[in-house]
Amino acid sequence: MKTIKILFFSSLVVLFAACNSNSNNLSSSKLNSKDTVQMSSKQPIVMIYNFHLTNRCPTCRAIEAAARKTLDTYFKTEVKEGRIKFSVLNVDDKTNAKISEKYQAAGSGLFVTRFFQGKELTKDFTEDGFSYARNDEAKFVEMLKLQITEYLK
Repeated sequence: MKTIKILFFSSLVVLFAACNSNSNNLSSSKLNSKDTVQMSSKQPIVMIYNFHLTNRCPTCRAIEAAARKTLDTYFKTEVKEGRIKFSVLNVDDKTNAKISEKYQAAGSGLFVTRFFQGKELTKDFTEDGFSYARNDEAKFVEMLKLQITEYLK
C-alpha cells in the first residue's frame, strides 16, 4: 500500500511538472526584427499563444477550449479582422523552439501579448488556466475576456 501511495504522488508531481511552465509575468520589450507579428501604429494586435507538450493532460485541453470559447463568444469580429490571432504551439516541435524559448514555455502555457507601436506587453495566463479552465470555466473566460479587451485599447 505504501508503494502505491509513493507511485501515485510521484506520478502527480511528474504530471504537474510536465504540464506547467514558468509563470512569471513578462514585461514590455522591443520586438526583434524576426518576430512574425506585423506591427501597426494605428491599432494594437493581440496574440494569444497556447503552448503544450505532445502528450496533453485534460487541463491543457481545457485551457485551449476555454481560450477558443472566449474568442468565439466575444471577439469574432476582431479575429476576422486579424486584430486578434490565436496560435496553438507544441513545444516538442523543433519549429516552435524559438518562440517557446522567448516565452520560457517548457510545457503548457497561455500568454496574451499586445503588439503596438513597436512594443509588446505580455500577460501570462498559465496559472489562471490551471486554476480555473476545468473547474470554473466561466471565471477563466471572463478573466481572459477582460485582458484581451484591455489590450485592444
